[in-house]
Amino acid sequence: MIEFYPTELDDPLNNPFKGWAPSAKFRNYPQDHRLVYAGVTWKELEPVKGQYDFNAIEAANNFDYWHSQGVKVVLRFIMDSPSGVPHQDIPDWLYNDMIRLGQSPGTTYHDETGGMGAGNNMGFSPNYSSDYLIARHKLAIEAIAEHYNRPDSPIAFVQIGSLGHWAEFHTWPYVGPNGERNYTGVFPPNEISNQYIQHYIDAFADQESHTQVLIRRSVELAKNNNKGLILGMFNDVFGDQPSFDSEWGWYTGTQNGYWDDIGQRQPDHANFWDIRISAGEFYGGAYGMNAALTSGSGFSETLRQTELSKPSWLGPNSPASLALGNPLQDNIDQLKKRMGYHFVLNKASYPQQSNGSSLDVSVVVENKGVQHFPFNWPVEIQLRSGNVIVARETVSADLTTWRTGLHTITGSLSTAALPSGTYDLAIAIIDPTTNQPGVDFANTNRLSDGTYKLGTWTKP
Repeated sequence: MIEFYPTELDDPLNNPFKGWAPSAKFRNYPQDHRLVYAGVTWKELEPVKGQYDFNAIEAANNFDYWHSQGVKVVLRFIMDSPSGVPHQDIPDWLYNDMIRLGQSPGTTYHDETGGMGAGNNMGFSPNYSSDYLIARHKLAIEAIAEHYNRPDSPIAFVQIGSLGHWAEFHTWPYVGPNGERNYTGVFPPNEISNQYIQHYIDAFADQESHTQVLIRRSVELAKNNNKGLILGMFNDVFGDQPSFDSEWGWYTGTQNGYWDDIGQRQPDHANFWDIRISAGEFYGGAYGMNAALTSGSGFSETLRQTELSKPSWLGPNSPASLALGNPLQDNIDQLKKRMGYHFVLNKASYPQQSNGSSLDVSVVVENKGVQHFPFNWPVEIQLRSGNVIVARETVSADLTTWRTGLHTITGSLSTAALPSGTYDLAIAIIDPTTNQPGVDFANTNRLSDGTYKLGTWTKP
C-alpha cells in the first residue's frame, strides 16, 4: 500500500461561501473575497406597483461583474434604512395606498440623541401591523425567490430582514429624549413579525441546494415551522463582548433564549451552526472592526467569539477594503483561515500496483475551520494521464456534515479498460453549476484545473 501525505499550505484560501462579504456596490477590494452584501430597499425593488425592477437592482450592485469573478451575493430586503436626509424606503405607491385605505403608513423619525449611532439619523418606520403592507410584502419576497430560483443563482444567502432600522429587527431607540414612546417607530409583536418571517420560509424552503436563509435573532420559527426549514443565524455586532454574551447578548440568546426589546420571551436556537450557517458583520463601523482585529484584548475576543459561534463570513463591515500588507494583515489572515471551512488533505492510501479491474482509494481530509461547507457539493476522485481524466468516481461524502476534525472518504475507480502505465491520482470538490473543481484544499500539488494530486499509481 502507498500512503501519501500531501503537503499542507499555510495560507488563507479564497474559497466560496466564506471570508469577507463587503458591499456589492463597490469593486476592486484589496483583500480577496468570494461574497458581497446587497442591501435592497423595497423602493428600489418595486418602484411601480407589481413591477419588480431586478435589472436596476443588479446593475446597482454589480451582479454581472461579481458573477464574472465567481463571487456570490448575500441579500437583505430592507424597508427602513436610516440616513442623514429625510426619506422613505417603502415605495411611494405603497405609502399612498395605505393612506387611501385609511391605514397609518408609519412614523417619520429624526433621531438626534445618538441612540441610532453618530450624527442625525432620519427615515421612515413603516406600520408593520398593516394588513395591506403584510400582503404586499409577501408578494415581494415571493418575487425575489422566484426570480433567483435556479441552480446557478447569484444569491447564496438571504438574510431575513424587512423589520426595523436597517432591517435589523429593532426600532431602537424606543424612548425619546423627552420620554416619547416608540420614538423612532413601533416594532411589532410576535404575531405580526412571524408573518414576515413566514413569507421567507414559504418562498425559499425548496431552494436550500443553492440559497440558504438566515435570521438575526432566535425566534420559534427559526427551528419549528410548517416547512421544516431550519434557519441559520447572523450576528450584526460581531466582536463586541457585551452584545455577544451578556444576558441580552446574541450568543446567550441563541443558547438559552432571551427577553427581546419589547418584553417578549424568545426561545433558544442552540447550536444551530451544527447544521446551518453562522455569519455576521463586525460591530461599530470602521472603529469597531479595527478594534476587533487589533492584537490584544480586541483580537482575542474576536477569536473567542469565532470559536463559540462559528461564523463562515462577515460583512458588509469587514476588512476587505484594507490594503494588502496593512498592520492588521496577519490577524486578518488568521481569522479568515479559521472562519467557515478550511479543508486540508491529510493522507491518501491505495495499492501501489493493481492487476484487477478497480483501484480502491481512501482519503483523509481535515477541516481546520470552525464550520461545515454550506452546500452538498460532490467530491470526486480521478485517475489522470497528463491533463486527461481517464477514470473518475463521485464518492459518498456530504460536505454539510464535515465539521471541525477528520473525515475519511473511500472510493473505487474502474481500471479494467486502462492500458498499462503510470497515472496520477487526484481529488476535487466539484461545483455542480460548472462541473469543474470549485474549492481549494490547503495543500500544494494543485493542478491547473483545480484538482489536487494525491500521488501516482501504476497498472502493470
